[in-house]
Formats: sequence, C-alpha cells, structure tokens
Amino acid sequence: MTGLTDAHCHLQDHQFWGDLEAVIQRANTFGIRRFIVNGTCPKDWERVAKLAQAYPQISPQFGVHPWKVEGLPESWEEELKSYLFRYPDAGVGEIGLDRQLTQAPLDLQETIFSKQIKIACELKRSCTLHVIKAWDEISNPLRENSPAKLLFHSYGGQGVGFSRSDNYFSLGGAILRKNSSEKIKTLIRSIPADRLLLETDSPFQHPDGKDNRQEPAGLLRVAEKVAQLRGITIRDLCQQTEKNMERFL
Repeated sequence: MTGLTDAHCHLQDHQFWGDLEAVIQRANTFGIRRFIVNGTCPKDWERVAKLAQAYPQISPQFGVHPWKVEGLPESWEEELKSYLFRYPDAGVGEIGLDRQLTQAPLDLQETIFSKQIKIACELKRSCTLHVIKAWDEISNPLRENSPAKLLFHSYGGQGVGFSRSDNYFSLGGAILRKNSSEKIKTLIRSIPADRLLLETDSPFQHPDGKDNRQEPAGLLRVAEKVAQLRGITIRDLCQQTEKNMERFL
C-alpha cells in the first residue's frame, strides 16, 4: 500500500524530539506518506509550522485544545490568525470540548471553542474536533457558526449523525482496544464510506495501551482492523479514505 494519510497526529510532541526522522521513515516504509499535524496551544504552533517547512508531506493545523485553554496569552486569537494566514491550506485544530479528561472549566472551554469556530468560518477553514462527553454543549456553537468541513477525530459514535455531508469521522488506535464490542463493530460499519478517515493520534492511542508510544506507522494496523470489520479489502479501504482525505483538505 502506498500514499496513505494519517488524518490526525501530533508529531510536534516532545516524545518525537529525538527521532522524528526515523519515525517518518518508518511510516514511509509502511506506505504512510502524508501527516496532518495538529497544534494544541500557542506554545507548540511554531514547532508545527517548522515541521511543515521541513517536511512537505506534513500538513499543519493550528488550534487550542480543550485541555490547554487556561493561561492563554491575551494575543492568542491574533497569533492563531497569523499562523492561518501564513499557511492558507491549514485547518483549525485540534479544538473542542471535554467534560471527562480535563479539569479545565467547561465555560472557559466553550468560550475558547466558540472563538475558534468563528475564526474558522471567517477564514473558510476546516476544523478538527475533540469531543468527549460534551455533545450537547458543542452543538449550539456549531449551529450558530458552521465551518465548511468538520473532522470528528477519534470518533466514538456519540452525539452526531451522518446527515451532514461535510462531516468526516476518523478512527484511530483506540478502536483496536475495543474492537470486540458490538458497539464498536456497529460504529465502524455505520460510518458512510465517503466520510471515513484513518488516524493514529500519535504519540497517543497506541492499541496496546497508553504506556506505548504510537507512531504514524501504526496506521496500517488501524486500517487492517477497520477493513476487516467493514468486510472489505484493505486496498479498497485505503483507496476510499484517500479520496475522502483529498476532499477534506
């Protein structure tokens, strides 16, 4: 297989600082040729930008993750816009709401999220969303300001239907931990073929547990399981997800 895209990863993370070149080469060996690298806060946006400059196969995104909404500089919105202007093809991400895995106040998360959604609409950019236990809260801002395209990263099947044609849904290593459950099997089979994407969320979501570092090379393992559960060949799955990725980008 050649030409696969990791639809969501964090190659700017400190876990890759010592061997990123080797990580990218390993991914290339397994046919992963493009990486959508998501920023999480102003402190890592410049590193994401430098990676995009150094590696043409990296597509950058810039955003404030819901875990990072506290202590932002007053200028964060202007900084975000400046990176998006520098990279006209960049999306806004990773952004969202999380009621489970962070102590950051939900009202602050909602404020930061809404501001980023408005920026995405203003600049006509796609958004990559992180949503955990906050589907009701996230729906209102998206009704008021709806970006052209949304990617629900590490999608778990809650809170959003498939009716909107510009919603995309990526599956990652987390689904391999739960692939025996009927809920996960149903989810994987129910995502429309033209809206399905594949991701690793590297260095997170290793299928064997959080003590292991995930890499983009692990995307092939995700693809194999998704293809198996959807009852199609891995070649057909990868061809479809790449078509989807081109539309999303």
